[in-house]
Amino acid sequence: KEQKMGKSYKGRKKLGEGGYGCVYAGYRREDNLPVAIKHIMIDEELLFHEDSDGLQIPMEVAVLRKLEAQSEQHSASIDLLDWYVVDQELILVLERPMPAVDLFDYIQDKGGYLKEKEAKIIMKQLVDAAIDLQEKHIFHRDIKTENLLIETGMKLPRVRVIDFGLSCFSEEDDVYSTFYGKKSSFTPFAAPELIRGTPVSVATDVWSVGVLAYVALSGVSPFLDESPEETCVNICRLDFCFPDEYFRDVSQAARDFVSSALQQDPRKRPSATSCLQHPWVGRGDVKQGPISSLEPP
Repeated sequence: KEQKMGKSYKGRKKLGEGGYGCVYAGYRREDNLPVAIKHIMIDEELLFHEDSDGLQIPMEVAVLRKLEAQSEQHSASIDLLDWYVVDQELILVLERPMPAVDLFDYIQDKGGYLKEKEAKIIMKQLVDAAIDLQEKHIFHRDIKTENLLIETGMKLPRVRVIDFGLSCFSEEDDVYSTFYGKKSSFTPFAAPELIRGTPVSVATDVWSVGVLAYVALSGVSPFLDESPEETCVNICRLDFCFPDEYFRDVSQAARDFVSSALQQDPRKRPSATSCLQHPWVGRGDVKQGPISSLEPP
């Protein structure tokens, strides 16, 4: 399989590195299509899923397959082109949109924060992506600035969700029954239930959407502190505010969107579908109203 991969793909420029392994930039030899080649160590923490044939396949592969099979052509997720197992490594060959940067770099390139109009465009697309995951009974569980690519080669920025390494399928009869497992990274975007080790749900991703909206609008994190431990305490205590220094020109509707997503109790957070009804991101043909009055998931 290693020889087959070498015949099909080329390029080894490192794009990123994490606890899971490394991601490299490459190209498909037959048509020079840009790809991302993700190397993941196979260990006891790697999540697996039993497919319809009773075979155990890596969870990330199963999730990406389902997203590709059940999504429309212009999906917000990244397509899985190939996957291999070589010498205790899982290797994923993924679509690599170009030109594109992650949301963190995109915000920095815009001067450290986004104007509200542009933030709204990006958040509306992210909410649409969250709805897609919700409808397919998938929890991403690691939505953050580094896991959102912004395609920049078009009139409006286009959001693509990447890195489904911590994702999983929900139990369709009880979306609160799935636990996070040992792979938790406790980023400043993590919901309280991830830190506490209590059941997660689609509402866990809605929390991350709220944090991302805060970051996009202000350029700062609502919970980040001097240490990971202090950050976790801030998240679990819901210790955040809207400092005038950063939010002077931000509308009340945008602040309400953030506050409604950042509910301590997951059952009180709006569903991803309900988020789209909020006046700040809602479509014109959807009944408007305060998100806090909408039905939770």
